[in-house]
Amino acid sequence: MGFLDSFKKKKIEEGLKKCIDGVLKTPVSEIMSKYVISIQKNEKLSNAAEIIVGEKVSCVVVKDEERPIGVITERDFLKKAPLDKKKFDNLKVNNLMSPKLVTINPETKVVEAVPILVKNNFRKLVVEKDGKMVGIVTQTDFVRLFDKFYNSLEAKTSDLLNVEQMMSKNVVSIRKGSKFADAKKRMAEKDIGSIIILDGTKVAGIITEYDVVAKIVEDPEKCNKLFVDNVMIYPVMTIDVDVNIFEANRIMVTDNVRRLLITENDELKGILTQTDICRSIFYFLKATLWYVEKGDLKWEKLEKRTVKKKFV
Repeated sequence: MGFLDSFKKKKIEEGLKKCIDGVLKTPVSEIMSKYVISIQKNEKLSNAAEIIVGEKVSCVVVKDEERPIGVITERDFLKKAPLDKKKFDNLKVNNLMSPKLVTINPETKVVEAVPILVKNNFRKLVVEKDGKMVGIVTQTDFVRLFDKFYNSLEAKTSDLLNVEQMMSKNVVSIRKGSKFADAKKRMAEKDIGSIIILDGTKVAGIITEYDVVAKIVEDPEKCNKLFVDNVMIYPVMTIDVDVNIFEANRIMVTDNVRRLLITENDELKGILTQTDICRSIFYFLKATLWYVEKGDLKWEKLEKRTVKKKFV
C-alpha cells in the first residue's frame, strides 16, 4: 500500500470512528419524544385502544395519577383483548397493561439504552428525570439516528450484513378466506406483530397488530364475523435479499413501516422487522468500532445505490 493509500485509509477510519462514537454516545434526550401520550390506569380499556388507533402510536404510557406504572401496547391488545363486547367494555387499562416498566434518564447514551431494549425485549423506554417522566424513546428513534449515520458511511466492511442474513425465514401465514379471529389467535400464539395472507403460494396481503387494534376499536364482537380478506393491507412492500441493512433501514424510515418482506426472483424468502434492523445495525456499529480501534478493519469503498422497492 502506497503512502497516499495508507493516508486515505487512515483518514477514512478516523472519520468512521468519529461518526460511530458520535452515534453511540448520543444521549437519548437528543432523540426522544418529549410529548408522551399517557392514560390513567383506571380508565376504560377502549379509551387506550382509541388513542393507539387515533394517534397511530404503538403504545400508551399508563399512570397512577402522575407516576408512570406501565405501558399498554398493540401487542397487549393482540394477545389479551377479548373479542366479546361486553367483556371488553368492562375492562380497565390496568387489566391489560404490561406492568413491567424500565426507565432510563435523559443522559443515558445510545450505547447503554439499546442493550436495555434487547435484554427486556422492549421497543420503547420511558425517560425519567428526578422522578418525573420527561419523554419516551423508541426503536424508531434509534433507527432514525442510525439512518443519519448512513449518510456519512463511506466504507463497506466485511461485517456489513445483507437482509438475507438477518431476516426471519419462518414466515407465519394464513390462507386467504380464513377468519380474522384465527389470524389474531395465531399472531398471539407466535407473539408476532404481523401475519402474511396467502392466496395459494402468492402473497395476497398482510395484517399487523395495529390493524387488529383498529378492528377491535370498531367493534370487538364484529371481529368474530370478519375474514382476513376484509382486514388485510395490500399490496405489500418487498425488497431483494441482497439489500444491506442500512438500505433496508432507509426504506423503513422513509416509508414509515416496521416490516418488509424479503424476496428473491419474486419468491418469498423471509420477513425483516424493525427490531431485526435496530439490533443488527447497533451490533454492526459496535463491531466496526472495535475493529477500527484494533487497527484490523477490512473494508472497501461503499457504493451507495437507490434500492428498488416492489409490491406484491
